[in-house]
Amino acid sequence: TNGRLSALIELGAGFHPELTGRENIYLNGTILGIKKSDLSQRFDEIVDFSELENFIDTPIKRYSSGMNVRLGFSVAACIEPEILLVDEVLAVGDSIFRQKCIDRIHELIKRGTSIIFVSHNLWLVQSVCSQAIYLKNGQIEASGDTVEVIDIYDRAVSEERAQKYMMTSEENVNDTKDIEITGIDVINLEGQNQTLQNDRPAEIRVSYTASKEIGDVNAVVRIIRSDGLTCCMMRTKADGFSLSINRGSGVLSLVLNPLQLYGGSYYIQVMLRDSSDAIKFTSASSKWFYVAGSVLSHQTMNGVYEPNRKWDFEPNIEMSKLNEYEKESTE
Repeated sequence: TNGRLSALIELGAGFHPELTGRENIYLNGTILGIKKSDLSQRFDEIVDFSELENFIDTPIKRYSSGMNVRLGFSVAACIEPEILLVDEVLAVGDSIFRQKCIDRIHELIKRGTSIIFVSHNLWLVQSVCSQAIYLKNGQIEASGDTVEVIDIYDRAVSEERAQKYMMTSEENVNDTKDIEITGIDVINLEGQNQTLQNDRPAEIRVSYTASKEIGDVNAVVRIIRSDGLTCCMMRTKADGFSLSINRGSGVLSLVLNPLQLYGGSYYIQVMLRDSSDAIKFTSASSKWFYVAGSVLSHQTMNGVYEPNRKWDFEPNIEMSKLNEYEKESTE
């Protein structure tokens, strides 16, 4: 290497449980290649960043795992390398300290440090990095703008999960020969079944063939995510939509405007039941389809769908009330 290289890979490497936090700062710093004089100069900054002032002379065998992480990150982050390798170390610690660590990384970037950031946390990658590389089995699958690479990665992960789920799911078979679902298509309003946009309309088209008159039917449509989660279930009966099937072929259409699903892979399951909802006539599933959206669905905390919304903001309300109160008090 040419220049100062540092790595945040295993925080607290070399910490000795019998030594105090103070002693381990010097020990860990030495392992990281920091001179003792530099450590002494930055000692107060390291302790302040870790927020462990009250425990700095306590043997770290009495520290919690979170306290160990705090101290380790504080030592490593308070040096100013030209290149910094960061590998999944921000997955631990409480949320406030994680944000503090992210702020520190942004500060280093502003000072000219090059950050190589390795993580499965796509939010952190998007927050920290302007460019991204997607690696699979040691090979580069994609590189370039962070948002674009994340979208490619998310699609690959979703499709892989979808295939695994498909192999473990039971096959959907027709329960009666009286009526058969011959196709389920998910298309945009231009009639194309390419990648759908979450903020644009989408149409679910269910084609069927009935060998005799069926009469009143309740159609049930489920949208299922690649991990098997049911995102929503829609019923013609619950929506007050009258559906009566005669002999022959036809198409049932359901328009979602806008689609609102978060980015990821999904499929549709359709069931046709009798009007009392007690007997299932037939069922079938669509092929997998992909939704492009600003938020990725496979992150558990993200939820399932992106609702229509309208933001509003009224600044300085309390200040206005205070001014009115002062005016009344003066009068």
